[in-house]
Amino acid sequence: MNIDSKTKAILESLKSKKVGVFCDNANLYHAYQKYGWRVDFGKFKKLISQYCDLPFINYYLVIPAKNDIVYHGTQRFLEKIKPFVNIKKKELKYTPVGGQIVKKGNMDVEITLDVVRTIDNLDVVMIVSGDSDFYELKNYVIKDKGKNIIFVGYKENMAWEIRLCWHIYLNRIKELIEFKK
Repeated sequence: MNIDSKTKAILESLKSKKVGVFCDNANLYHAYQKYGWRVDFGKFKKLISQYCDLPFINYYLVIPAKNDIVYHGTQRFLEKIKPFVNIKKKELKYTPVGGQIVKKGNMDVEITLDVVRTIDNLDVVMIVSGDSDFYELKNYVIKDKGKNIIFVGYKENMAWEIRLCWHIYLNRIKELIEFKK
């Protein structure tokens, strides 16, 4: 499969660059639920590493309690991606609100802090998320640190602010990175 020219140009620009990848599971999970396909991180890592020096892919997610209905599915998913990524996790919070339990948890702060901690050893930051919460991180990476940032995400799930930045739509490389059961 050929990669479209815009995506190819972005990937080619990574030649001889050290790229750190930071994946936001919450954003990816909701897009997967909505659009019906997910990323195979073995294939994703193989593709990206063809174009750059890829010291790490960090994957950030919250872990449900053992008695949560989604716990075992989450564990199976972690086993599949573990060979290809560094898993960064914290526990999902369960908060009673109006007689119901609300599940809460995201890793945006952890992702941002890890970018801040590692940026001096990178040329490019790759954020796998379409979440507009990371827009201000773009300003830090580019303006304060003089580095580059690329956002990667599902086209339909990418905030308009993020679309104004350097970005890759996963949909355009789906045939190369889709997880097949």
